[in-house]
Amino acid sequence: MAEIVAAVVFVALAILCWNAGVTETVFAAAGNGEPEYVSTRYAGPWIALGAAGVVVAGLLLIDGVRRLIQPPSHTR
Repeated sequence: MAEIVAAVVFVALAILCWNAGVTETVFAAAGNGEPEYVSTRYAGPWIALGAAGVVVAGLLLIDGVRRLIQPPSHTR
């Protein structure tokens, strides 16, 4: 059960990291009738950390489900 809780925490942290890695800058229109320009900047380390968080969360979720489904072993 602890693995599933940890997976949820890692997903939340991954979302925070991903959002920290994306920055939008809006430039006003230069002339009459021209649209504004929106520039999106991606910070690689934050995006990579978010992706790694999702991978770790997936592994924890797989392990947590396995522990819930598999009966406990009585061997030592």
